[in-house]
Amino acid sequence: MNLLLILLVSLTSFVSTHTHVIAPGIMDSAELRYGGVESGQFGAGGPPDGGSASLSSLWSYSTVTEDRYDHALHGDQHELTPYFQDFENSTNITAQLGSTAYLNCRVNRLHEKTVSWVRRDGDKIKLITWGLHTYSNDARYSLNFEHPNNWKLQIKYTQRRDQGTYECQISTHPPKILYVRLNIVVVEIIDERGASVQEKFYKTGSTIELKCTISQMPQAQTFILWRHGEHMLNYDTSRGGISVKTDMSSSVIVSTLFIANATPRDSGNYTCSLGDVATGGVLVHILNGEHPAAMQHGSGTNDLCSLAYVLGLAVATTLLNTLGITQMR
Repeated sequence: MNLLLILLVSLTSFVSTHTHVIAPGIMDSAELRYGGVESGQFGAGGPPDGGSASLSSLWSYSTVTEDRYDHALHGDQHELTPYFQDFENSTNITAQLGSTAYLNCRVNRLHEKTVSWVRRDGDKIKLITWGLHTYSNDARYSLNFEHPNNWKLQIKYTQRRDQGTYECQISTHPPKILYVRLNIVVVEIIDERGASVQEKFYKTGSTIELKCTISQMPQAQTFILWRHGEHMLNYDTSRGGISVKTDMSSSVIVSTLFIANATPRDSGNYTCSLGDVATGGVLVHILNGEHPAAMQHGSGTNDLCSLAYVLGLAVATTLLNTLGITQMR
């Protein structure tokens, strides 16, 4: 029994001695950082009551001490690492064809590192910006830095080919990457033949039918809003005779507005919009007189008459010139 007690005391003294030899001087800073010795532990002076410690207390004390050493040696380096303010590593942006798109990239604790924008084309990487400098040959691209930490990529006059994934990179090793997916939507108001129109004519008492198509639309956004001027029509019950029908496919959404028994008060500008992202418009005329089809037909007839007149005049001039030359001979 005495031998076992002697071995136990020796082991206790050995562990206590070596926990202070591992990294002298770091213990104090670690204790200050963590607010002193944790509950149930003790410092170099031993337990507060001056008694001996158990082996389980010594093992717990040694483990916590190692964790503190590691944080004291490497914690500061971790705290200096740049990171993206947005916690998700990918985001989606939707812009209308021909508009200006803004791709945000907010970086905290950048220090001496550099932010760049790139786009991958197969195995090739196209550098767009590096720091505040733009390296793209396309003048529509530029870096629009927004204080204090937004390295915003600006794309003017967006085209269909701009759609795709862009990478905002921080020059750490390995690089930290934020993926931004840009979707380009195309909004058009079309006629019965599927052609885009800017104006439409209807006869008084007829039914207005406006068809709005939105292609390349993100699946998460499916609500199309119709307006007559500033007045929203989707839930209008004051006029009556207004309805909206929406058909969705994999890549195109078609929203059709019907307004029954049209009157001149229904004339004006109509728009269909996808939230604040994309808008298409058409100017509607309600006529009391001639049907628009007749107007178009009449216009076509006048054009044909003018063309026939010009051709006839040209033929007559040629004949007169021919006769004049013959008489001179």
